[in-house]
Amino acid sequence: MPDFAGMTYLTSETCYYLGMKEWLSEKKKVVGEINSEYGKLFILTSLLFICVGLALTIFSLTTTQKLKVSFLDVGQGDAILIQPPSGKSMLIDGGPNNNILAKLAREMSYFNRNIDVMEETHSDADHITGLIPVLEKFNVKEIILSKAVSDTKIFDDLNIHIKNEQANIHIAEVGDVIDFHDGVIVKVIYPASNYIAKKNDTNDASVSVEVIYGDETFLLTGDLPSTEELKLISGGVIKNITVYKAGHHGSKYSSSELLLTYIKPEYSVISAGKDNRYGHPNVEAIERLQKYSKEILSTIDRGTISFITDGRMVEVKTEK
Repeated sequence: MPDFAGMTYLTSETCYYLGMKEWLSEKKKVVGEINSEYGKLFILTSLLFICVGLALTIFSLTTTQKLKVSFLDVGQGDAILIQPPSGKSMLIDGGPNNNILAKLAREMSYFNRNIDVMEETHSDADHITGLIPVLEKFNVKEIILSKAVSDTKIFDDLNIHIKNEQANIHIAEVGDVIDFHDGVIVKVIYPASNYIAKKNDTNDASVSVEVIYGDETFLLTGDLPSTEELKLISGGVIKNITVYKAGHHGSKYSSSELLLTYIKPEYSVISAGKDNRYGHPNVEAIERLQKYSKEILSTIDRGTISFITDGRMVEVKTEK
């Protein structure tokens, strides 16, 4: 193209090329600035997340892990909820009716519909009736049963629900151990492997366990009578326990002096209903418990009674 007065004229294609080059250069500059700013933001955000993660990890490691054992106020019956630090759960008995569901709702998350272990101490209605609605509402993974059998409709109904649950089923005997892998273990200390249950004499077959966490121990004996309590001692029950669930709702035929002089519980808990027709707790049993326990707590007066421990110290909380 000719040159006039020292000026150079470009073709339209060349102009387009130079315009694109300038546009790309400008865009690269903008992208570089954005990348520079947001790259820093990304790094800062990542560092923040890392710091938060480390803080949560350190908090988790330094926060004391606690076991909670709650004696639920279900009236004239037994229902005990064990909640280890791992977040798992174990329910021992369910009381005489469906009130257990309301009590569990107060102790467990609304969204939690799992119970890891369920134990039936024996087949009396005031212990197993509430297990039926629990099986209907919760997913139960392991079920521990007593050797006792009964010819009642409630017992038959429970067995149907257990069969439908398709959980792992085990008949309890001495030596069985449930390990929650968080420091909490549950040891079966009665009945012996050679025990033969007597029909319609179910209390003798009551599954008895120790719940152990650090220095603290809970002894739970269902309705075990005094005639069988000697076997707990010969079987190696721990001395000087923290909490003893008074046998058979404070019946005079349980919580013998022989047992109490051996275990010397810091706390004794009586699970019974107000003005029940059995007269539980019995005056004689209360006198024995007062003699060997530092404190007696009853669901009649205090509602649900919870013990919270880190394995060294124990905190008591009551509903009333």
